[in-house]
Amino acid sequence: MTDKSPAPTIRPSWRLRVYPTVLLVALVGALLFATVTYDREHPTSRLGGDYPAFYGAGAIARAGDWDELYSVERQAAEQAGLIDDDGSYLYFSYPPFVAGAYAGLAGYDYRWSFLIHTVLMGLALAGAIRLLWPWLGRFGLPPTAIFMLALAFYPLLRAVPGGQNTTLSLLLLALAARLDHEDRPLVAGLALAALLFKPQFGVVLVPLLLVARRWRVLLGWSIGAISLWAASLLLTGGAWVADWWDQAGAFRDENVAANGTNFVSLPGFFENLIGSGEPTAFVLGYGVAAAFGAAVAYFWWEHPRSCSLERYGLAGAAVVLAAPQTLYYDAGLLLLGLVAGIALLRRSQTAALAGIVLLSWSHVMADDLGWSPLGPLIWAGAGWLGWQVIQTCRSEATPV
Repeated sequence: MTDKSPAPTIRPSWRLRVYPTVLLVALVGALLFATVTYDREHPTSRLGGDYPAFYGAGAIARAGDWDELYSVERQAAEQAGLIDDDGSYLYFSYPPFVAGAYAGLAGYDYRWSFLIHTVLMGLALAGAIRLLWPWLGRFGLPPTAIFMLALAFYPLLRAVPGGQNTTLSLLLLALAARLDHEDRPLVAGLALAALLFKPQFGVVLVPLLLVARRWRVLLGWSIGAISLWAASLLLTGGAWVADWWDQAGAFRDENVAANGTNFVSLPGFFENLIGSGEPTAFVLGYGVAAAFGAAVAYFWWEHPRSCSLERYGLAGAAVVLAAPQTLYYDAGLLLLGLVAGIALLRRSQTAALAGIVLLSWSHVMADDLGWSPLGPLIWAGAGWLGWQVIQTCRSEATPV
C-alpha cells in the first residue's frame, strides 16, 4: 500500500446512513439522561469513570495552588463525592500544562463539565476520522457509519464516556500522519509534540524520527516540547518534576494491584501475569516490545517519507505495546494501523471491520481471567500489520 488514496467507488445504501445516525442519537440521549439524573450527594451515584482525576486537577489549577497539584490530600479533597470510595482518590499522573487545560472545565458544575469533556472527546474521534478520510473513503461506508464502528470498538466505547483522552491521542497521531502525507513536516512535528501530554507516548516517537532522518519533523517536535516544558515551568516552577516523578513511582506500584487485569502493553501484561518486579516479566515484556520496536524503526528507516499512514499506524502500535502500563482503552490508538491493514485486504473489508469490533469486546472477560485477552489479540494484530505493510510498502511505496 502506498500513499496514493483512490476515491470510494461504492455508494452506500440508505441503511448505512440512517441506522448509524439513529444509534448515535440514542447514545447521545442516554448520555444526556445520565448527566441530568446524576446526583453528587447520592452515595451510589457515579458519573464519568476516571474523569474526577482531571476535574480535581483542573480545580487545583484554577485555584492557583500549583504546589499542591500532586498532593494526595488535595486531590482526594477535590474528588470528594465524585467517586464511590470515600477517602480514596484517582491519581492525576499528567504534567502541569494538562491540569491547566482542564482548569476551564473545572469552572463548571461536575456533571456539565463531564458532558462537555465527553462531547469534546467524541469530536476528537470525528476529527480523526475526517483526517483519515483519504484512506477511509475507500471502504465505501458513510462517515457516520465509520464513526459508529470506531465507537463500537470496546476500548473507545469505554474511553469516550469514561473521562479518558484516548481519542485526543488518536486525533494527534492522525493529524501527524495527514500532515506528513501532505509534506508539512514542521507542523506534523508540533502535532507529535502535543502527545507529550502523556509523556510515555510522546517520547516513543523521537527514536523513530531519528532513525528516519526526519529532521524537520524532529525540529517541530522539539519546538513543541520546549514550549510545553516552558508552560509547565511557568505555571509551577522547576520543582514539579520531582513531585510528579515521586508520585508517579508510587502510583505505578499501586496501579499493578488496582488495574493489572486491564494492562494490554507487553511490559504491563507480563508484570500482571507473572508478578510485579519479577525478572522474567521484565525480560519478556520489554524484550518482545524492543523487538517489535526495532521492526517498526526499520520500517521508518526504509520508508522515511512514503507510506505515511502505515508509518504512524505502526508507531501507534509501538506506543501501545511498549509503554510500561498501557490500559485497554488506549488500544484505540491501534485504529490507524487497522485502517492501513484492512485496506490491504482485497475483499470483505467491512466484515473485517465488524470482526475486529467483535474481538475487541473480549476484554469483558478480563476480571474473570485475571488478565486481558485483548492484550494477546492486539499483539498478534500488530505483528500481522507489521509483516503486511513491510512487504507491501517495500514493493509499492513511492515518495510523497
